[in-house]
Amino acid sequence: MSHSIKYQLADLIFCPSTKTVEKTDGSVEKLKPQLAKILMLFIENKAELVTFELLHEKVWKSRLDGNKTIQAALTKLRKELGWQVGQNLITERNEGYRLTCQVIVIDGLADIQDIQVVTPPKVLDNRVKKDVIPKFVYAAAIAVVTLAFITIHYTFFTSNQPESVREFTTKPITYIKGQELNPSISPNQKYLAFTYAKNKTLQYQVKVKLLSNNKFLAVDDAPFSSTPSWSADGATLYYQAFENEECLVKQVHLIEEMRFSKPDVITSCGKEKSESPVAVDNNNEWLYFSYKAALNKAMQVKRIHLVTAKEQQLTSPTEDAYGDYSLSLSPDGKTLAILTFDASAIGRVYLMDLHNKERVVAFNYKHLLYNVAWAKDGKSFFYIDQDAFIVQFNLSDKANTKVTQLSQPSQTIQVIKEDEFLVGFGKFYISDLFKTTLANQKPIKLQEGYFNDHSIMPISTSPEQYAFVSNRTGLEQIWLFNNGSLKQLTHYQKEVWIKELSLSADLSSIVYLTNAKLNVIDLNPQEQNQQGYAEVLTKDALFRSPIWHCNNNTIIATTKVNDVWSLAEITPLTGTVEILLKGVTGIKADCEKEKYYVTQEEKLGISQLTDLHSDTQQTIYLADYYLGSGTQWLVKNDIAYFVHQRIFYSSDLSRNNKPVQHMNNINLKTFGLLGAKVYFSEKVLNDSYIAQISVKGSKMQ
Repeated sequence: MSHSIKYQLADLIFCPSTKTVEKTDGSVEKLKPQLAKILMLFIENKAELVTFELLHEKVWKSRLDGNKTIQAALTKLRKELGWQVGQNLITERNEGYRLTCQVIVIDGLADIQDIQVVTPPKVLDNRVKKDVIPKFVYAAAIAVVTLAFITIHYTFFTSNQPESVREFTTKPITYIKGQELNPSISPNQKYLAFTYAKNKTLQYQVKVKLLSNNKFLAVDDAPFSSTPSWSADGATLYYQAFENEECLVKQVHLIEEMRFSKPDVITSCGKEKSESPVAVDNNNEWLYFSYKAALNKAMQVKRIHLVTAKEQQLTSPTEDAYGDYSLSLSPDGKTLAILTFDASAIGRVYLMDLHNKERVVAFNYKHLLYNVAWAKDGKSFFYIDQDAFIVQFNLSDKANTKVTQLSQPSQTIQVIKEDEFLVGFGKFYISDLFKTTLANQKPIKLQEGYFNDHSIMPISTSPEQYAFVSNRTGLEQIWLFNNGSLKQLTHYQKEVWIKELSLSADLSSIVYLTNAKLNVIDLNPQEQNQQGYAEVLTKDALFRSPIWHCNNNTIIATTKVNDVWSLAEITPLTGTVEILLKGVTGIKADCEKEKYYVTQEEKLGISQLTDLHSDTQQTIYLADYYLGSGTQWLVKNDIAYFVHQRIFYSSDLSRNNKPVQHMNNINLKTFGLLGAKVYFSEKVLNDSYIAQISVKGSKMQ
């Protein structure tokens, strides 16, 4: 059966097939075909700039209509939708328009296979079987589920926000084409400092804007600088820079209006580019920052006394992961909020009493949280969650309260006063799929439209097949591209973090992770409507770097045992976990040569295992490179392929050759090889801007 896809846009529901807009008062407006086409173009390019040129090409078919024709059409569209200028659909002066509200897909109201309740089975067979149900019972059950599904969606999309969540107004403070985040306003609210990237690479730069006009300047000529923070008196701006392979904490002094001193180096923040915040106390004595000693070390928090230059290490994370990557100092300078992310994809916010150095966990999270910002009274702090809510955490009762929901995913936040914030408005990254060959290195984009596609895994070249992760239905799901057509393989009903797809040797199954849990997809379910995916039940164990054994149907992955990452073999049918080796953080199989390679805790390079059940190892390869847990390297036919410092390399391990560079300055996150082709997903910075968020209603407590 065919089904209709609808989209929730702020308080509206748009149906492209009928060109109708449902409003909260129950009224339904039918858009003219041209206006419906324009609206669909904005949905396909959600949060992206839709230029006048693109509108001419897609809607007016490049006819010689001037921009005034487009402006008139957009005025009509806003009127039909009931939106004011600057609300949900904003104008980018002389460039085009941008849809800023969140786009949620409402899918599957009439298609049986799209309406599924995911219930993991107690055991996972190679073919997940269903009981035979009489057709009339099956139809009745589907009718009940469909009715419930429609009711839930109707209630969700037509009801008001909870009373605790208030409306807000948005005022863009600055928008330069590119990415803007980490806002820091001076105490007298005269200057705005922020991190800026002009293009879609990680070449950040600290800029300062005089808020009384549109004048900008850069405070440092370093190729990379980030995360500015003002002193309490507004006389000094602190930030981080990266030059000559060293992360440096720097300062500049404000001499006169929009004139700063030359940068002074305060101390080192390690050996890697850092976007971690810095903070200084009200007395301008202690400066707090995150430090990374080496690529294979976790980030830790340090502080330096700005008068005596005395340094103290405050934390010592043991994880071979991101570590303590973000911090925020309370207004009284007595408490430090620290964000840490471990290798099990679990984040924690904990509070450190700077008098006795004791730490208390505030709460856990499973999304990437960029920073927290203290309220002026020091009794709570704020952050932005994965659903674009500004959330207030109260220290006295350790309760999280949703303050308001932003119109699109946003990252960094600063408190101006009790009901006003500065927000880095917009998604941090966008991701697309590409293929190329190492010979010509000219990437070809595989999917059109913006759906944040990632984690690609090639299956075959003839016909061309590959699996990947995409949020094209509103939630992350795994999709299969098969010779020009797309098929949705998973139907998760809530937010999960999907990554690390691995294909079995017989091309029949995929193992992958959801929130560090093992899952398996059967690519060829025996029944047409059969759910071919399920979680492997392994109690509370967390995993990473899963692959299939080359010669049987077991899974090889790493898991934690007594706080040590270890190599394990898992039987999907029973969920049995057998620990093989300790101290292993990642594994890859070169099944063509029947070899296995591993990375080890805090060690550089990769090692070939002579036996999965023995710790006897051969020579370490690529000893000058840190390759992490296994998401950015693989070995195929004795050739290692890996990404290091935004460069894609290959190295013949049989000859121990020096690595050869193939692609430079590429933010390649996951990749796979099939024949001579390289399939990869690349993350690039998304355009964003800094906005002032003013929350309406009663003042926050």
